[in-house]
Amino acid sequence: MLLLDEPLSALDARIRVALRDDIRRIQRELGITTVFVTHDQEEALSISDRVVVMHQGRADQIGSPAQIYNRPATRFVANFVGTLNTFEARVVAPSEALVEMAGQRFCVPALGQRAAIAAGDTITLALRPETLGIHAHGADDVTLDGEVLDCRFLGSVIRVQAEVAGQRVACDIFNQAGTLEPRPGERIAVHFSAGDVLLLDD
Repeated sequence: MLLLDEPLSALDARIRVALRDDIRRIQRELGITTVFVTHDQEEALSISDRVVVMHQGRADQIGSPAQIYNRPATRFVANFVGTLNTFEARVVAPSEALVEMAGQRFCVPALGQRAAIAAGDTITLALRPETLGIHAHGADDVTLDGEVLDCRFLGSVIRVQAEVAGQRVACDIFNQAGTLEPRPGERIAVHFSAGDVLLLDD
């Protein structure tokens, strides 16, 4: 077994990525079990077959990188791995997975898997920034009015900070040639697919 405790923490970004890829290649060639400790989320997700997210000395979740990111098991994992937007919603009809949020009613598929939720309960819904769009959207998408607060150019991605339903949210849009950044104060329609909604547990 190969044990690595934050081996890349003191290196600059370009060397970190190159050595990370080298470690992964060598590990695959040798077939050696490797435990890699890191606080860098991108590093953990890109190099691992299986990720363990530790919280207060316990493993909150163990799974593939895709499972950890796309289907976090607890509120801590959801907030710790990646960026997350959260919304409070009210359960309207549990048997139909129907909720109400910011005056909009829609079905949340993840709600159908919960047996202990009753009508009138308040629940926390979460969405990753990349699941929120501000341009053309599908007919079945949930759409909320918003106002642009700020834009940050991150290279391949433009992160739009907007106020939606009374709170600040992050929306990531791909940077393409000719993409126009929204300006602060601009009104936008923020939309998402109900299938992308995460239902968070404590």
